[in-house]
Amino acid sequence: MTRKFTNKTNIYESTMIKAFTPSFNLPWGTLLKISVSGSLIVWLLSKLDLERVWEVVQSIHGGVLVLVLGLMWLTLFAIAKRWQLIVQLCDISPPFVKLSEATFIGAFFNQFLPSSVGGDFFRILAVRQQGSTLNEAVTGVFMDRLFGFISLGILCVIVVPMEGEAILSSDLKWPFLLTLLLLLGVLVGGVALLILPKSWHPFFFVRPFIPLIGMVRKLISHPMHSFFILLSSMAASIFLISGLQILMMAFDIPLTWGQGAVILPVVLMITSLPISFAGWGLREGAMIIALGVYGVSQETAIALSLVYGILHLVSAVPGLVLWIMKKKHLNLPASAY
Repeated sequence: MTRKFTNKTNIYESTMIKAFTPSFNLPWGTLLKISVSGSLIVWLLSKLDLERVWEVVQSIHGGVLVLVLGLMWLTLFAIAKRWQLIVQLCDISPPFVKLSEATFIGAFFNQFLPSSVGGDFFRILAVRQQGSTLNEAVTGVFMDRLFGFISLGILCVIVVPMEGEAILSSDLKWPFLLTLLLLLGVLVGGVALLILPKSWHPFFFVRPFIPLIGMVRKLISHPMHSFFILLSSMAASIFLISGLQILMMAFDIPLTWGQGAVILPVVLMITSLPISFAGWGLREGAMIIALGVYGVSQETAIALSLVYGILHLVSAVPGLVLWIMKKKHLNLPASAY
């Protein structure tokens, strides 16, 4: 079911289009993040043998890059399916193709905007275009992010018996424990919201969570639907980790799939800190620390991180094409830009 697209939604859409139009007037916060990312990468490279880094990069076969790129695209399609299943809980049935387009465009903004969550605003807009309320759209995207973190956390927990000792005796100890603590916090927080008495709902510190409470209740009342959401989320995580694992194999990094499942959530958590441009610099530092646990050289680790980051940029290019087509299709007045 698609609800009526109101004038208020059109105003919201125009505002969002304007927000995502590239501007040459960069705010100070963006400049600071670019400076942090650039400084981190330059500092890391200054400590390494650049000739060795370039040798490692050149050793990668083109077919491997295409395969990893394909897995990144499969990850985006799995995310789109997960998001569609979540949105359906709001009695809206947006086409999978439309949400896939929005997911690719969101991936483009995530890679080319200062924040790693910039694309979420466009995804909110995409659901709004299907007639959802702003609360439903925001809650749906938040739940989609949450399921992504939960699925990575589950994989992380599964491999703890095999890799926990090595992780806890390394520099990754606290980031790893923080990842598990955040996962536990999500579960405890969800339960706490569900058992809150309704008499508390009018309080200002509870009101923002009311749409989330409603969404969680729907998940509980539709167990099979929730199972398929989790299944699509696990598929997205497996595709993502498999891409990293294939790339590590191509770099002759002797890590198992389980070790990759431990590393990726920690790296993603560090990368998501809002102090750099789209995580650049932070990801490279996190990779050096994470792979160093298993004896991987710093040159190989940073080469892997740079190639992985560039592949993410390339995987987002279809989002740019779709965005250009979307803007033409919207045909908004010049004032919207």
